[in-house]
Amino acid sequence: MLTRRELLQGAGFAALALAGCGKKDDAPQEVEVDFQVTEDEPAEGEVEPEEESEPMAQEEVNPMQISVIINGTPFTATLDDGVAGQQMLERLPLSLHMEELHGNEKYNYTGESFDGEEYLPTTIEAGDLMVYGGDCLVLFYETFDNDRYQYQRVGKIDDVTNLAEVCGKNSVNVDFEPLSR
Repeated sequence: MLTRRELLQGAGFAALALAGCGKKDDAPQEVEVDFQVTEDEPAEGEVEPEEESEPMAQEEVNPMQISVIINGTPFTATLDDGVAGQQMLERLPLSLHMEELHGNEKYNYTGESFDGEEYLPTTIEAGDLMVYGGDCLVLFYETFDNDRYQYQRVGKIDDVTNLAEVCGKNSVNVDFEPLSR
């Protein structure tokens, strides 16, 4: 495709060339030029429009992500969007002293009930954050099979690397905080 400038120049040359080909006494003839304009270049006198720049992609923020700091070591967790997860989010920031139990979990009776639906998970995974008995917040640091205890799901630690080592076999101090944005 020709640009607008090239078409206009070509039409002008064609008109001059045709004008010079006839007899002097002939009446001027109309010259019809058919052309298409492309968007490659602006025509003379036109200002080329600036390209619209795409807005920079912003990192998506998950409002259900929180910081879980265990004895000073930070982890990121994602809360479930169910009732218990929402209630946990509303209670942040929250600092708890969590006791050791069974060599696989830390727990604290918060004194505040969670209103989520209880269920019987067949496998509890390291990093699961759950509620037992309505008001006992439990952080699991080992994976194991379960056929006995019912829980409300609150959320899960995103990356459990070193979680068991950080939790150790004693009680821990855990801070649950909104993730800094």
